[in-house]
Amino acid sequence: MGQKYSAEYKADVLKLADEIGVRAACEHLGLSTKTVYNWRREERLKHGELRGVQPGETAEQAVERLLRENKELHEANYILRKALGFMAGR
Repeated sequence: MGQKYSAEYKADVLKLADEIGVRAACEHLGLSTKTVYNWRREERLKHGELRGVQPGETAEQAVERLLRENKELHEANYILRKALGFMAGR
């Protein structure tokens, strides 16, 4: 199991990463870049900053929602193409 870090430490690391870059911050602090990117993603999820994923939504829920939206858009596109073909044939 991974090491636990305080919320304050994570916030400090993310601030440093924003200032000097994730890779440099990780090398300086001896952290994995994957860890810091995960912290950044979690923070952005909390604030609704990630496109396609809404606050409080799991990745699985986001995928299901996006698949539903995609299906609806494909159906609308199909109907519009049929209507365009009908109008062009007049």
